Amino acid sequence: MRIASMEQYLSRRESGFRSWGDEDFVMRRIYTTMNMFNSYHANLRPDEAGRHTGAIFNLEFNADGNVLVAATERKCVLVFDAITQKEIVKVPDAHTDSVNCIKFFDERLFATGSDDFTVALWDLRNMREKLRVLHGHSNWVKNIEYSSKDKLLVSSGFDGSIFTWDIASHTEQGLISQRVFHASGLMRCRISPTGDKLVLCTSGGYIMIIHHLDLTTLHKDLSGFRPGIYRLMQLGDQYIPQAAKYDHVFSRRQKKNRVELVTDFPEQNDAEMIMALQIHPHCRCMLTRNVSCDEQSEWTCIHDINEEVPTAESEQEDEVKLKRRHPSSTSSRAASTSETPPSTLEGSEVTSARPTRRVTRGLHLFRYNPTSGRGGSAAVARYLNDRPESFIPDIWAAEVTVQERATRQNRAREANNQVSGYNFVYAISSGVLPLRQAAAAAAVSQRQPTTGTDCPPSTEEATAERSSSTSSTSSTSISTNGTTVRVEIGTRRLVPFVATTAPELKANGHSILVNAKKLLYYASETNTKPGFIKEPGFSADGRIICSPYGNGVRLLGYSADCCDYPSYKTFDEVKQSPRQLVELAHITEHQDVVLCAKFSPREPLLVTGCNSGEVTWYRPNL
Repeated sequence: MRIASMEQYLSRRESGFRSWGDEDFVMRRIYTTMNMFNSYHANLRPDEAGRHTGAIFNLEFNADGNVLVAATERKCVLVFDAITQKEIVKVPDAHTDSVNCIKFFDERLFATGSDDFTVALWDLRNMREKLRVLHGHSNWVKNIEYSSKDKLLVSSGFDGSIFTWDIASHTEQGLISQRVFHASGLMRCRISPTGDKLVLCTSGGYIMIIHHLDLTTLHKDLSGFRPGIYRLMQLGDQYIPQAAKYDHVFSRRQKKNRVELVTDFPEQNDAEMIMALQIHPHCRCMLTRNVSCDEQSEWTCIHDINEEVPTAESEQEDEVKLKRRHPSSTSSRAASTSETPPSTLEGSEVTSARPTRRVTRGLHLFRYNPTSGRGGSAAVARYLNDRPESFIPDIWAAEVTVQERATRQNRAREANNQVSGYNFVYAISSGVLPLRQAAAAAAVSQRQPTTGTDCPPSTEEATAERSSSTSSTSSTSISTNGTTVRVEIGTRRLVPFVATTAPELKANGHSILVNAKKLLYYASETNTKPGFIKEPGFSADGRIICSPYGNGVRLLGYSADCCDYPSYKTFDEVKQSPRQLVELAHITEHQDVVLCAKFSPREPLLVTGCNSGEVTWYRPNL
């Protein structure tokens, strides 16, 4: 029987009685009564608020929960006493550009990452100068982690690189560092509290989990692996030897640094840019915030982070797949020599590489205009018939430059048409498929729809833009190795990353790994100021998610009664049918959009920072 009031709960507790649901009742009472009680700018004039700090990009407590550090847009680092909420230190020029992230690696030492491409080390006992400045990144540093297991600081940035730093080493050249991994479109990386997992989120619509993490061998174990290429192979359902030769990193036999890709999202959420990432305090799940391809919606999602439990049958299947694809080391080397593509596709980037014996022509591009009127598939088939040896469109990709997308969307709105997102899509011949021209042409012609609308087939997990357009007729000039061909293309729906069917692939025994379903919970968010990254966070017990929502925050739970993480039985049900997170409280106290939220690790104390530079403190009102 549930208790009716806090007084009854305390009375029962004093008497030594406990009933099922007591803890849920107390936690719901605590979190649903959270109210603002203090603000950093409460005693400042309105014209002074945020003038010296700018936006608050990140907030971080130390392990004891008595110190809070804020990273700000205008190069400042602010240090607060979490007990009195008073500012105790202000470093006005902590970096030469915006400060993005903060990470404590003990009670007094912490690191900051900045848009000036550096990581700085600080000691709370002496904030007048930095302990050390770490150089290595070639773009904005957006994330810092610390592995207590390996005693290594881990940094990542928009250059796609992940570096490890041995903070205990002191050489004339600085700390001993190593670039252990690279992924195009890297947004955030997090290390689990237990130190056995590394999670990456990207602007390509997928999350990558590295199980049984060993940072000392990560570079060796994943050398040459490009998750963007592998994801492209999955999306196109098209065998790419350059990607498939790294199947072993997904194998359950991989003892260290085993890779798993997470690609399932809510049905209405065509996730593209996964901006924020957090890991449950007890490493039960991971929390992300993403922007959909149309840039009109944002979503908070919770995915299972635990490794799928292998069975004897699944291990046997893995072994069969490996033998089928790589019957011997000699044949594997021969395949990689003869079928290595002349280019590497990493996310949206196209980088040329040395030509191989099989292919010497490099990439061929078809540029399609989705606003044109007729003959998309037929035009490709006709072109194949005319040029049987020069072009096989086995990969479809889209331009993904954010600036170009925004420019095109504005242009489309000004023209009062229905086009949104990308205006062009490229069909790419990677040269990796030994297909005959007739088979390829037949495969393309089979894609011709019977409804009269020519378009590439849809892909449920496509990570690039999906848009619709009105029917009109136009022609597009394309260039393939110096030869310009004019093709008229028509489509009403633009779906990138679609490959032509190649029956020979299955006949040859090639198989492509399918990612496990990991989505558990989700919630639709506001899209206020879409150019800013909003950082959600877990409460210290992992029951509550604090998510920025407009000029405030929402406290979300797994259920209305504020229960703990689902039990094993409920967990299986949720995994079969993901559920919406339940809103327990909605707090609006800021004058501008909230960018970050952080719970204290020791008590039910919540702190938020907003775009105007305000820092606000909340606690329960029992």
